[in-house]
Amino acid sequence: MSTDFKVTLHPQYLQVELAPDYEIRPEGATQLIMSIADVCNRQGLRRVLIEGTIGRRSMGTMDSFGLGSLIGSMLTGVSIACCFYGFDPDGQTRFFMDVSQNRGVRVEFFKERAAALRWLGVGQDSAV
Repeated sequence: MSTDFKVTLHPQYLQVELAPDYEIRPEGATQLIMSIADVCNRQGLRRVLIEGTIGRRSMGTMDSFGLGSLIGSMLTGVSIACCFYGFDPDGQTRFFMDVSQNRGVRVEFFKERAAALRWLGVGQDSAV
């Protein structure tokens, strides 16, 4: 399992590609959010696409609360589309989404990249 990721700038959004079999865990997720916030703040971006395959999630409810709070403190006004292939959002996922939303960050989960980009309001043609 890995917590590595690759960041790519596009004209209208930031794309984050997760390493194969990415593991969602507190330390890796915090590093991911801090990197996203750094690029978004420097580039003035308000839309983020995170995509990949999740191998495992090693986070409890309080970890999800902490991550949602961190996102709210660093990415207020940003929309984040999570396109996780083969991942089925559950109650903990919805809790994380609610915590983020209550702190000013829109987060939604998708199974298809095209749907995620539509939700972000960017065209397929801008996804180079």
